[in-house]
Parts: sequence; structure tokens; C-alpha cells
Amino acid sequence: MTRRIRLFLILLCFAVRLMGMSALAGEVEKQSKDRNPNRNRNVNRTRSLGESRSESFSVSPGGTLDVSSEVGSILISVWEKNQVVVRVQGIDPDDLDQVRMTQLGSTVRVEYHSSGRRPRRMRFEVSIPSHFNLDLRTGGGDIELQGPLTGDLRGKTSGGDVLLADVSGRVDMSTSGGNIRTGKIQGEGYLKTSGGDIRVEMVGGNMDVYTSGGNISVGNVGKTLRAQTAGGDIEIGDVGGEATVSTAGGNIQVGKVSGRATLKTAGGDIELNGGSGIVSAITAGGNITLDNVSGSVEARTVGGDVTAALRPSGQGRSRLITTGGEVTLYLPANAKATIEARIRVQGYWKRGRRYNQDYEIRSDFKADSYEQDDRLREIRATYTLNGGGETIWLETVEGNIEIRKLESRPRQDER
Repeated sequence: MTRRIRLFLILLCFAVRLMGMSALAGEVEKQSKDRNPNRNRNVNRTRSLGESRSESFSVSPGGTLDVSSEVGSILISVWEKNQVVVRVQGIDPDDLDQVRMTQLGSTVRVEYHSSGRRPRRMRFEVSIPSHFNLDLRTGGGDIELQGPLTGDLRGKTSGGDVLLADVSGRVDMSTSGGNIRTGKIQGEGYLKTSGGDIRVEMVGGNMDVYTSGGNISVGNVGKTLRAQTAGGDIEIGDVGGEATVSTAGGNIQVGKVSGRATLKTAGGDIELNGGSGIVSAITAGGNITLDNVSGSVEARTVGGDVTAALRPSGQGRSRLITTGGEVTLYLPANAKATIEARIRVQGYWKRGRRYNQDYEIRSDFKADSYEQDDRLREIRATYTLNGGGETIWLETVEGNIEIRKLESRPRQDER
């Protein structure tokens, strides 16, 4: 009997101790909630896909979401609530405590640092107010913004695509291995990928785009543009300021440029549909087409044709040069210009005959002089239009030169 009483007392003490520990844990949880009344927390354990965890925070418009993770995709959606809701999926059960969500004022921070093996399907899904700033960093995964956002956006992923809706603010995004696609950016933009395409619908301010191996497509740009790819085509709309565009192996097509235009490719065609500043177009192997340019022009190609429609401003100097193609210049009938044209012939040349060569300089304007130089194996001509003015130099090797009135040029739809 005494033994049974002792056993009963031991079990009773154990039960009381267990109830105390449970009460203490409840008090700690209550104190944690009291310290941050704007925060709601939920943990859902789904063993097959890892664990998920969600929390919500009350914020004010204009705040900031800061996400920093070693791995995982980040999906941001926009709504008209003054609340940030964070849900993290695919957490390794052993790393549940490695996901930290904190709030300081209207700044919400989400951090994840793996304690061991990185999860393969980790994903951050966050809903934010429509007026908010973003700072997103992941070591491996896509970054996506759904819905129009007013605020600055900065982000970086070491291996994934970047997909953005319209943004009214500054955008600074980069990926080490993926494509970048954005909607309209009403602000300045900086986009960089080490291996993918870049596509931007429109930019209201300055724009810098760089890719180490892909195509670039940008709509109209309000101010200055810099675009560079190590291997792909570049297509740009109208540019409200200066434009610097280069590719190591592809075509370049640009709309109207209001400032200086510098276009360069190591192997492709160049097309500019309008320019009011100095234009430099250089290709190592392709055609150059410049339309409606009122500034000075420097156009060079090693193996292609050069076609330019110029409206000389009376200042500067233009040069159109190819070493293996045709040169065609269009000028208004009333243009004031002095034209020097030269064809160098390296092949067959027969001395003493005026019209025995395969190449010639043809013009709608009367020439001041036209001659064949047997010693230098050149055909040269000089034209002074309407009393002379801006100097235009035309040169080709083994090709023809044509100087035509702009009014006789075929319309765009007839070419």
C-alpha cells in the first residue's frame, strides 16, 4: 500500500511540472505577440513539400520590403491594403528557425540562411501595398513582380529570370544567369544579366542595359540610353537623349535619337531612323542605313553598303566609308554642302579610257569635277551644292557611289 502511494505521488508531481512548463510556454508566446501587435504568425507543416510559414505585418505606404535568402524564388504581388503578408514555402524541417521575419517601423525584413543542405523548392510569396519599395536578393531563383508598383525596386539573383510589371520609380535589377523582362518603367533603369535576353517595354528616364550573351529590346526611352551585349541583336525605340549602343555580334536597329548616337557592331547591320545630333555608326561586317539625320555623320563598314539621308546643318563634317560596297547619299535639293567622292579600284584597271571601268559616281547634282586617276587607280568627283557648306566625304573600294536628291527617294513602304 505504501508503495502505491509513493508511485501516485511521483506521477502527480510529474503532471504538475508538465502543466507548469506548458503554461510558461504560453506566457512566452503571449509576450512575443504583445511586443509586436502588428504581427501574425502561422506555421504549417507539410512534410512532402517541406514546411511553410507565414506572417503578416501592418505597414504604411512608402515602406520597404527587404528579402535576403541564400536560395529560392521570390514572387511579389501588389494589393491596395496597408499590410505585408509573407509566406515561405518549401522550408527544410531542420531550417524552420533559420527563416526570420522582423519589422521595424514600415520596413519588413525576411531573411533565410541555411544551416545545411539548401532546399530545392523554396519560394517566397509576398503581398505588399501598391506604394512600396523593394530590396530583393536571392542566391538562386526567379524574381517576379505582379501588378503595377509605385516605388523603387532593387534586386539581384545569382541564377534565375527577372519578370517585372509596370514600375513608377527607379529599377536596379541583375541576374547572373537568366532573362530580364519588364513592363513600363516611369523612372531610371539599370538592368544586367550575365547570360540572357533583356526586354523592356518603355522607360521614362535614363536606361542602362547590359547582357553578356543575348538580345536586347527596349521601347522608347525618355532620356539617355546605354545598351550593350556581347553577342546578340539590339532593337531600340526613340531615345530622348544620347544613345550608346554596341554588340559584339548582331544587328542594331534604333528609332529617332535626339542627342548624340554611337552605334557599333562587330558583325551585323546598323539602322537608325532619325538623329538630330552627331551620329557614329561602325560595323565590321554589314550594311549601314541612316535616315533623316540632321547632325554630322561618321559611318564606316568593312563589307557592306552605306545609305544615308542627311539634312546638313551647316556645321561639322560627315564621312561615309565602305571598303566593299555601295555608298548612297540623299540630300535635299536646297542643301548647302560640299561633297568629295572617291572610288578606289584594286582590281582590273585599263588606262586612258574614260568610261571603261565597272564602277562610277552617279549624281542628280552637277559635278564641279569628275576624273579618273590612272596612277592612283581612283575615280574622284567634287560637288558644290547651293554655294557650298558642310563637307561630306564619300569613299568606297570596289563599289559605286550615288548622290541623289532626297525628294526622289522611295517612300518607306516602297523600299
